[in-house]
Amino acid sequence: MPGLMSDRSAALRHKLMLGVISAMLGAFAVGCTASKPPSEGETSLANAAKDVTIPLEAGKMKNPLPETDEVVSQGQEVFLGSCAQCHGANARGDADLGRNMAPPAMDLTSAHVQHWSDAELFWIIQNGVKLTGMPSWKSSISDTDTWKLARFIHNLPHAAAASASTAVPSQAQTATSAQDRYTLKIPNGLAFSEFRGYESWPVISVSHNGGAVAAILGNSVMIDAYKAGIPGNGKPFPDGAKMAKVHWNAKVDAGEPGAPTVPGTQHDVDFMVKDSKRFADSGGWGYGVFEIDPASGNFRLGNLTDKPPQGSDAKCGFTCHTKVKTQDYVFTAYGHR
Repeated sequence: MPGLMSDRSAALRHKLMLGVISAMLGAFAVGCTASKPPSEGETSLANAAKDVTIPLEAGKMKNPLPETDEVVSQGQEVFLGSCAQCHGANARGDADLGRNMAPPAMDLTSAHVQHWSDAELFWIIQNGVKLTGMPSWKSSISDTDTWKLARFIHNLPHAAAASASTAVPSQAQTATSAQDRYTLKIPNGLAFSEFRGYESWPVISVSHNGGAVAAILGNSVMIDAYKAGIPGNGKPFPDGAKMAKVHWNAKVDAGEPGAPTVPGTQHDVDFMVKDSKRFADSGGWGYGVFEIDPASGNFRLGNLTDKPPQGSDAKCGFTCHTKVKTQDYVFTAYGHR
């Protein structure tokens, strides 16, 4: 292994040397200015500089956090709060600030970034890279949040592939909607990004109430708890359990036998997450409602003008759910199947 590491280091330094020569020749030929987009050679040089900057010791570290949807979602929150201003909300480096840097902010979905290990990403984020716009975040982002960021960055290609596989004819609109919703966060409450991937969660049950039909979904922690007999056995749901309730405007489909009531346009999505420490003052559960504009497909935060009205905190559903306190504040029973 030490031999491999030495070979890799030597190869990277060789690449940097070639890049320096290439950049110098390019500078003599066309001049060197930050007002022009960087050439391919200049970009390669900047990327190679990042490679050789990373000390070999950094590669020996291991990410202590599991590669789970929860960790990836938390990493995305850190990214949106600290990194998106330069790298863009989609992490492709297309923010105005990032584009105007010399060299420009990197596309974090690129093969060059993706070849770095979690440990190497950790080192870059914590220490920054000289002669680029990448600062040191050591004083602003904790070690734990930096490891979360590494998990999020390495998940970017998988998220892009998943979005592409579910795309409908209006791909541009779908991509915009997906990008927008993960930036939404209720003040003092839940972020949409905490429920990344909810669309594919197993169905707990369905409901039809007045003018709306709904599917109630649960993550693996929630489903496993139900299967273990919770809450009927008197035990509370464990921390990390999540629910999503997708509401559609009900419509009657006269073309089907029996003219059933079926989902029409989506109305909203409601979220619940169990975190007994974070939401100790609301029964251990955090709540959130995100309304959707059917025409654009974009979500927005629920507010006091909605029915029912939604306050801007994590307790928007607590009062209603106190009716089922003995069931750990959960209305929905796991449907037999």
